[in-house]
Amino acid sequence: MAQAIPVFVINLDRRPDRRDFMARQLDGMGVEWVRIPALDAKTVSDERLAEDVALSGHLIPMGRGSQCNACNHFTIMRHLVASGAPAALVLEDDMELSPDVAGFLRDADWLPDGAGIIRLEKWSRRASSKLLGPPIGRSPVEGRTIRKLYSRIGGSGAYIITAGAAQRILDGKGILRHPIDHLLFNLNISPLAREVGVAMVLPALARQEWSGLASDISRDRKAHEKTLRDRARRGLSEIRLLPQQVAAVVFRGARLLPIEFSESTR
Repeated sequence: MAQAIPVFVINLDRRPDRRDFMARQLDGMGVEWVRIPALDAKTVSDERLAEDVALSGHLIPMGRGSQCNACNHFTIMRHLVASGAPAALVLEDDMELSPDVAGFLRDADWLPDGAGIIRLEKWSRRASSKLLGPPIGRSPVEGRTIRKLYSRIGGSGAYIITAGAAQRILDGKGILRHPIDHLLFNLNISPLAREVGVAMVLPALARQEWSGLASDISRDRKAHEKTLRDRARRGLSEIRLLPQQVAAVVFRGARLLPIEFSESTR
């Protein structure tokens, strides 16, 4: 019998509203899930954070909430590796989900070679396009495709990660000095993301719910606005990635595609 992909939801003890929001969606799909109690920026010790992330000297601004968030994702990776499951779905607790998510969880047979992370999320409500390759593997849901990612993209709210990719990231991450989404999805600065391979599901299966779920991390990020130096560093990293992106277009059929969320494609 095929093994279902387990689901882990990151949720603060003091945010039962967000827990209930995710429960209504996942329970409504008939999907089993496990809540991972999130580290709380208001109470967590420096010693706990320092096990996984730098407390200062960050390459990209990283407030205490962002530091906690990274640790939460590493906790799930450790759970996955210990479980023996082939992959897991990682969810932050403010994700609006398409019911089609369930189709991607029934088994892991569809997972494509060369993609250790499958991103399900459209980040931000603004229109955006990213450099993506042709469809790879077999999508378990009609009307959606899986494509290799060749651009950086923000957000870490919804992704499937294989056990092999989780182990490689845990082995290679060291003490993290930038937010978790940069480690997982910023191909400009993350050699681990390039090594394990990142793909996206199009149209996206998840997006951040903004109507009534205030985000601790969003407030944290606004308190650490990018300086001119940060923007210059980002521009330089974009230039460094340009040769690989040109090669992806010329030799791998990559092209800019709009990133959109769709509740259903059927």
